[in-house]
Amino acid sequence: MPPPESEVSEEIRLLAAVAAGDRPAFRELYARHSAALFALALRLTGDPGAAEEVLQDAFVKIWRHAADYDARKSRPFTWTVTILRRTAIDHLRRHHRDPATFPLPEDDAPAVLAVPETARPMAEDHERSDRLNATLETLAPPQRTALELALFSALTHAEIAARLAQPAGTVKTWIRRGLLELRATLSETDP
Repeated sequence: MPPPESEVSEEIRLLAAVAAGDRPAFRELYARHSAALFALALRLTGDPGAAEEVLQDAFVKIWRHAADYDARKSRPFTWTVTILRRTAIDHLRRHHRDPATFPLPEDDAPAVLAVPETARPMAEDHERSDRLNATLETLAPPQRTALELALFSALTHAEIAARLAQPAGTVKTWIRRGLLELRATLSETDP
């Protein structure tokens, strides 16, 4: 279930305000997305310190490039995930780690987006993490695998499609729907 249009509109408004240099809007955007983005960074890097660095770098890019956001191409959360993922891949490459060889999540991985309690103050919200994990568990195994590969590897959609022996259009649809479901879950847990 996609997030309510009013929420998407509010996030689009926040990004526009960030593009204009509005620091309170940037703090609000950070508050909305940092826990989920940190969880993704931690999963990609496997190191809390590196994940914090990646998260910081990603938010610097979000601050600098908010004016580049195009609501016709993606929702705000999807845009921030894309920036974080690319930043993590760049980080791994800079540190001579090949993102393509990073361990991929297994189908039965119990805590794909779990965040260690001590890693960040924002990660103390276990309910959010539990709901994200529960949402992942509701996805059909091929869709969950496609989404995990898209988020946690350096594979392109075409490479994921080849790996799963599925048409590229099907894989793109699985990934998009999975991201929408994760986003809806985050929306339900936000105050």
